[in-house]
Amino acid sequence: MRSLRVLQNGVWYEIRTRINNREPLFQRHRALALFAKVFRETKQRFVFEIRSLCIAEDELRFYIKPVQGLQLPVIMKWMKQVFAQRYNQAEGREGHIWGDRYRSRILTREPPKMEDTGEEDPRTRVRPQHEESPPNPSLPPLFPLPLVPAPE
Repeated sequence: MRSLRVLQNGVWYEIRTRINNREPLFQRHRALALFAKVFRETKQRFVFEIRSLCIAEDELRFYIKPVQGLQLPVIMKWMKQVFAQRYNQAEGREGHIWGDRYRSRILTREPPKMEDTGEEDPRTRVRPQHEESPPNPSLPPLFPLPLVPAPE
């Protein structure tokens, strides 16, 4: 039986989610571009802050702070479901994209602020980004800064 997900308002969560069978899906430019589009739509649809988005070949890792803690499952379900549906349709395939439920952990303090060296993390295809990092012209960000949507 699955353990219950702990949800609270006003906290940061560490999120990890993997591609099914650890397939290196994000090595494909088409998959990465589609995920970027779905992620932008997720930011427009929901209000949340995000830091240190890392996209590895077969997984996503980031920190997220939804305006309401109870929205975390809704945000993650929408993002993962829409990406899977659109990717399957674009590639003419069927089946699972994501390996399992996403893992979330409540952070007891602000997420770590990574020093922006302009270097890619060797385990990821994309340099980690957060809202404090300045844009680097030699390495265009996957998602334009700021990563925090303006509250309405």
